[in-house]
Amino acid sequence: MDKAILKSRSIGSIVNDNFATARVFKSFGLDFCCGGSTALEDACRVAGVDVDVVVEALLADNLSNIGAIPFDSWPTDLLIDYVLKIHHRGIRTNGPRLLNDIRTVARVHGDAHPELLQLEELFEDSLVDLENHLRKEEQVLFPYCYKLFEANLNNESLHQMHCGSVANPIRVMLAEHSDEGTRYKFIRVLMKDFVAPDDACPTYRLMLQDLELFMDSLFEHIHIENNILFPRFVELESCSVK
Repeated sequence: MDKAILKSRSIGSIVNDNFATARVFKSFGLDFCCGGSTALEDACRVAGVDVDVVVEALLADNLSNIGAIPFDSWPTDLLIDYVLKIHHRGIRTNGPRLLNDIRTVARVHGDAHPELLQLEELFEDSLVDLENHLRKEEQVLFPYCYKLFEANLNNESLHQMHCGSVANPIRVMLAEHSDEGTRYKFIRVLMKDFVAPDDACPTYRLMLQDLELFMDSLFEHIHIENNILFPRFVELESCSVK
């Protein structure tokens, strides 16, 4: 791809084309989920990163999409299913287990590493906020969007949702995604990019690995919704609601 065109494209659209590029953006600290609508050149300027270096990394011969899931090619109802069954379940299953590990590590290493006590508070608050967020999606947004998809598939009309427009709950979801994105970016800095200190025990090291995986999964969740599902929901509503 032409480098000038790549610089002008949004980060989210680049990841949609090849999810393997998410690894590149992560390595440079560029936000491909909450900041997915930002042009690559603008995102690099804000982050203080050389856009030409990022472009070269994106165009590297060894950047392969093998094994990456082509989310943008999936039908909308399958994507919703994936978010519910993989991400929502994953947060509820892995989150409490990880919080317990964080508490254990904080209890043992908190005197030498007080940042662990702050991490414990941040992660506990995140799980509370995420549970509220998931329920809104499950009880309000997604049921209506399943109906939107079916109506569009069958060339039928659908009554407007009780919120007025699907854009209204989406606006709330976007704000909450942004809050979580900010929280986990701070956690990454607090935990020094999840690099274990020299005195870390095996449990401490494993906790950091699991925390990074949890964050990666959460950012995949946010990317799918912000950059793929939510725009589709708005488009479906414009075609199906009379």
